[in-house]
Amino acid sequence: MSAILAVCGENFCAMASDGRMVEEPVQGDKPNILTEELPKLRKVNRNVCVGFAGDTLAAVRIVNALDEYNVQYLTFEKILKILRDRARETEALPLGIRFLVGGRGRKGGFQMATLGSDNHYEPDIRPAQPGAYLIEGASAHTEIGPMLEQYLRGSVENWRSLDDVAAAMDACIQALAKEDETVNTKLYRQLIL
Repeated sequence: MSAILAVCGENFCAMASDGRMVEEPVQGDKPNILTEELPKLRKVNRNVCVGFAGDTLAAVRIVNALDEYNVQYLTFEKILKILRDRARETEALPLGIRFLVGGRGRKGGFQMATLGSDNHYEPDIRPAQPGAYLIEGASAHTEIGPMLEQYLRGSVENWRSLDDVAAAMDACIQALAKEDETVNTKLYRQLIL
């Protein structure tokens, strides 16, 4: 239930999510919609954003663990550790959770990490490279890979500004919403520069 996208370049990290939360597990043909306005991302501080897809209630409990700290001083690396440790203590529904974390690391370079219930929340961290983009996405009920290829990776050569990146992310979420009733077109975005 939900879609989250992240794009990191050597000078920025952008995230976008939809706003729908449904009752899990989804029963029958139509999901029971609980809200249409729940962003699945959070700008933790000026250096790091966190987004998630999957078991929303468990994910929110995990992300809220960051509030136990003075978030303005949390580094990318410390945020990953807090999320990993809290996630391993938090019971999630069988559909699981996938987190995307993007922003500046301790040494100042942009990077992105993925961590999820499928690999016991062990972070996979990748640094941004000059002239390239890190592109990730997650959706609880739909295979997102083809959408990332079509709407994000397929449009990279046309990106001239952050508005172009945002438009590609928006188009991807809108396409997901057409295929997956657990995703809506209420868009939320965060940006780290």
